[in-house]
Amino acid sequence: MAIGSELGGLLGACAFWLGFTLPSFLIMYALSLAPVSRITSHSWLLWVIKVGILLIVLKALGGLAKRFATQRPQQVISVVAFFYFLFISNPYLQLVGLVVAAIVGSLFIETKVQTFNLTKKGISRRAALILFVTAIALIAISPLLVSHSHWHMQTLGTFLQVGSLAFGGGHVILPLLQSRLISTHLIASGIFASGYLVAQILPGPLFALAAFIGAESGQAPHGFLGAVEATFGIFLPGGLLMLSGTYFWKKWSRSAKFLSAVGGVNAAVLGLLAVACIDIIRLH
Repeated sequence: MAIGSELGGLLGACAFWLGFTLPSFLIMYALSLAPVSRITSHSWLLWVIKVGILLIVLKALGGLAKRFATQRPQQVISVVAFFYFLFISNPYLQLVGLVVAAIVGSLFIETKVQTFNLTKKGISRRAALILFVTAIALIAISPLLVSHSHWHMQTLGTFLQVGSLAFGGGHVILPLLQSRLISTHLIASGIFASGYLVAQILPGPLFALAAFIGAESGQAPHGFLGAVEATFGIFLPGGLLMLSGTYFWKKWSRSAKFLSAVGGVNAAVLGLLAVACIDIIRLH
């Protein structure tokens, strides 16, 4: 979306997102039509799936650690964040942890300021502000949608919350989805694990897993409409914030303090990913 907005404004961002996401969305929706529950009815097969997911997440964690934990302060933040997120599953308290990591990062992480040649094509200051306010409004009303009596509103609200709290990469959605869906019995852990494993080998973003979960979750499968609601919900917060942030990023990126704060968040996300590895084993 960021690349598309640089090349063609808002329309380019939408086109790039659609091209990047549509293939995996269609595959994940098709998977929801398959008899996945039969595949996961055997406990030994579920363990095979869990080990496969665990290896994938560990590989991603190792790659991110080489980028985001090169300094001692970053390593300390990652370790402290691991123990914090291990016992804190509330997504809003997790957000508080990320904010604290940003503050600590701004104070102790050393960052070199880089120059970005952003054109800001097609994104005016007014449009950027509107997109930002819209994103914050959607995040703010998501708890009301989650508690709504209509299942489709609940789906949209749940995935708006997951999308607004998934910092640092797709694998971070694992503990978020577990706390919002599996622990509340909206989807069986075996079906969730199967969809998560298949999503690893697909083209496009891991967030396309939302299509599978949106179609499968609830009292009964909710089909294509549930897949669309979940997919848009999980992408909307980050997409809107990214489009508005692109306009201001050229100015923000000149601030070493801001980049150090981002480094603190990235380091904390490593701890959250490590907790995700434990959450995989807890799936049952």
